[in-house]
Amino acid sequence: MKVKYLWASLLVFSLFSCDDTTNTLGLSMMPDSDVIALGAKTFDVSTETVLAGPVYAKTSMGYLGKYTDPNFGSFDADFLAQLTCTEQFEFPLERMVPVDPKAAQKEYEATASSINLYYTSFFGDSLNACRLSVYELNKELSKQNQDTYYTSIDPLQYYDSSTGLIGKKAYTAVDLSVAESTRKSSTYYPSISLSYPLAKANSIIKLFQTSKAQGKNFKDEFAKAFKGLYVKCDHGDGTVLFIDQVHLNVSFKMYAADSLGKFPIKRKQKGYETEDSTYVTTAMFGSTKEVIQANRFTNDQKLEDLAKITDHTLIKSPAGLFTKVKLPIGQIANTLEKDTLNSVKLAFNAYNSQTSNQFGMKAPQYLLLVRAKDMQKFFENNMLTDNITSYIATFSSSNNQYVFNNIKRLVTTCISENKSNISPDLTEDMMLVPVAVTFDSNNSMISIRHDLKPGYVQLKGGKDNKLKLEVIYSSLK
Repeated sequence: MKVKYLWASLLVFSLFSCDDTTNTLGLSMMPDSDVIALGAKTFDVSTETVLAGPVYAKTSMGYLGKYTDPNFGSFDADFLAQLTCTEQFEFPLERMVPVDPKAAQKEYEATASSINLYYTSFFGDSLNACRLSVYELNKELSKQNQDTYYTSIDPLQYYDSSTGLIGKKAYTAVDLSVAESTRKSSTYYPSISLSYPLAKANSIIKLFQTSKAQGKNFKDEFAKAFKGLYVKCDHGDGTVLFIDQVHLNVSFKMYAADSLGKFPIKRKQKGYETEDSTYVTTAMFGSTKEVIQANRFTNDQKLEDLAKITDHTLIKSPAGLFTKVKLPIGQIANTLEKDTLNSVKLAFNAYNSQTSNQFGMKAPQYLLLVRAKDMQKFFENNMLTDNITSYIATFSSSNNQYVFNNIKRLVTTCISENKSNISPDLTEDMMLVPVAVTFDSNNSMISIRHDLKPGYVQLKGGKDNKLKLEVIYSSLK
């Protein structure tokens, strides 16, 4: 090969060396004596807005509230949650204060009980007046049923509104009854609390006694007896809480132990001996990743009208609007049949956010580009991007873009799968989906799930405005 073309060979080699795929177009056909030249072409890409429909939402976070946006209409969020305890959980019967210490069959009662909803963040108005209702479930949520984890779950299948009501509670996202100095402290954990009936709390203690006497596992027996809670917002518009933890607390009296661990402590008072030094402690049952937390989202019909707009596309979370992308696989394959793809770039330009609401939604931080036919299993199987048929792009606020810098392996994979019959009009449907991405301490991606927080972005494109797919390729000269 002539020396003056050595730079071209080195450049092409550097482009290939960063990609370990063997899917190329035409490279194996090039004789050693030929010169490699680089070229660039653009191809039209069609995009359209589509309704997201129900999305897979297996998460330990509960979303609660209602929010109405002038552009997207109203959005409602409520959730169902199972509660559990540790495998070794015990009520300390030997130290609990019985109702009647002299009775042969000891009985114990709770002094207080409550449902507590803890949250660290929220969306919307911090002082908006809201009210929630909490119901006890009468049917168990099933881990085996994938529908349990979709945002279309029907709460009416799991509770009875006429008999299951535990209580109602008015609230605001920021509780002004708590001192500002307390709210700003690092140990403050905002919560909403409402009373849980003592009769029900006492039945939990009784269940433990029975389970212990019969040698049964209390954790399993509790799951059968207490099937969970349904929490919904029935008043207020403008605030959505992100509930981190749901707790059922059961408080009861216990005897204090002395320095030797003996109890009850005996003291002399005014010439006679008495047993005292009791105190109140609390047992907690909580929502964890071990059990189910199922979110239900409903969106306004206004989304259907927005999906029909053709001069741009929209992304709206949660479970609102996605953007479908049609990659021109057939055109690329036929146009560059004897060439080699080096890189394929696809950028989505975002319009500046326009909303008349002071709590306007922000653009999602991450967008997932995934094959439409693979999207369901991607989320249900908790998959990560492979940079072959799925990619992640981060929103750049400096230039209002999501950029997928090199989706060459996606294009070559699609061509390879259809190599026996590639027509010029062959396309591959991709979905552009807002996601939440979790990283570990080494900045390695460990999970990708649907973004369930309110957000939106308007993208250039649509049926009336084609995007440009930029392709760098090598060819024989």
